[in-house]
Amino acid sequence: MKDFITALDPNYQLDKYHIKNNVAVFYISSKMSEVKCPYCGTLSSKVHSSYEREIQDLPMQNRKVILLVKTRKMFCSNCKCEKKTFSECHPFVENNGKKTRRLVQNILFTSAQLSSVNAAKILKSNSIEVGKSSICSLLKKMPSIVDKSSVKKVCVDDFALRKRFSYGTVMVDLESHKIINLIPTRNTNEVKEWLSKYPNIEVISRDGAQLYANAAERSHPGIT
Repeated sequence: MKDFITALDPNYQLDKYHIKNNVAVFYISSKMSEVKCPYCGTLSSKVHSSYEREIQDLPMQNRKVILLVKTRKMFCSNCKCEKKTFSECHPFVENNGKKTRRLVQNILFTSAQLSSVNAAKILKSNSIEVGKSSICSLLKKMPSIVDKSSVKKVCVDDFALRKRFSYGTVMVDLESHKIINLIPTRNTNEVKEWLSKYPNIEVISRDGAQLYANAAERSHPGIT
């Protein structure tokens, strides 16, 4: 168990753990006595308070893994710093992230090979909880260069940005099964303009929504 945490970051230690309902929960904390202020770079050892961050990590032995990371709130030692206090940053996760970097890499590797729906199903079977919309959000952050003239067969589908309130549209290459692009809307005119940027599309697979049928016909008249 300790090796699992050491592989995450050698400066962190396992304080305790428990397994319940096929979920492994690890309580971990930093071994560093000083924490760097993210605003001015000054090291500080003055603790204001602490709290726990819940972060999902790579599964272990077919069990979902949750890290409860002790996070210190520190006083900044630099009197000229714009912030009097700051929260400890953990190098293995984004500042506001809920998944470790290594888990995100695993999700992206799987999702880049499949549609977001199928990727979510496969990841769930491997004890990784992530939804279709979350996968799309992660993929959108990936740097990607697509030759628009080479895209010929696509699938257009919607995904929830905020369930029951707002939706976006995703385009998947039917030949490579990779996500090409996403936009934060399913408005007919905006989808039409978006599709028009791919001049050599020959096939647009879509659901029964009339808005996608209209956008496809207006951007590429006569295609199947």
